[in-house]
Amino acid sequence: MTGKRGKSPIADFDTARLRVRDWQADLADPAARRVLVTELAAILTPPVLAHLPPPLHLENAPGAVSAWVCARADEAAVHTVRARSDAALLGLLILSPQAATGGTPPALHLGYLFGESAWGRGYATELVRGLVTAVRDGPPVDLVGGVDSANPASARVLEKCGFVASPTEKGAATTLYTWKTPRC
Repeated sequence: MTGKRGKSPIADFDTARLRVRDWQADLADPAARRVLVTELAAILTPPVLAHLPPPLHLENAPGAVSAWVCARADEAAVHTVRARSDAALLGLLILSPQAATGGTPPALHLGYLFGESAWGRGYATELVRGLVTAVRDGPPVDLVGGVDSANPASARVLEKCGFVASPTEKGAATTLYTWKTPRC
């Protein structure tokens, strides 16, 4: 829903410490895009990418970060997550649309990542809480997040924000967590 797909389905939002913006304006401006790619090169380290699905990993090749940005822009709505205090890039929010089924609202598959320097500061919980608030203010949509079993911190973030784990097969590497739009 960005890149070739257009504007994000979620409006830009702020939290107490974070400014979350659709990255389309940065991608459209060549100078801003270069800055974003440079910032992402510092953030997209192996520890940051370790618990993400393989398609989100970086290749070890020249131009890998630029290619990574293009791939994300073609498949999802992506928002930069910046510190309100100094506009430093802390991470990304990635939202992939899923079609509605059986009378349920459409869903957004939620993904996020933060640079190592932002770990352990409560930013992930703040981001997801801000996203839930933004979703409540818009058209009905459910949120779904997959968490690698080796990443219990992300599972705790989603649980604190009202997501519920779906039953999984024993030994599954990923658990799905869902937040449903309140129904009348």
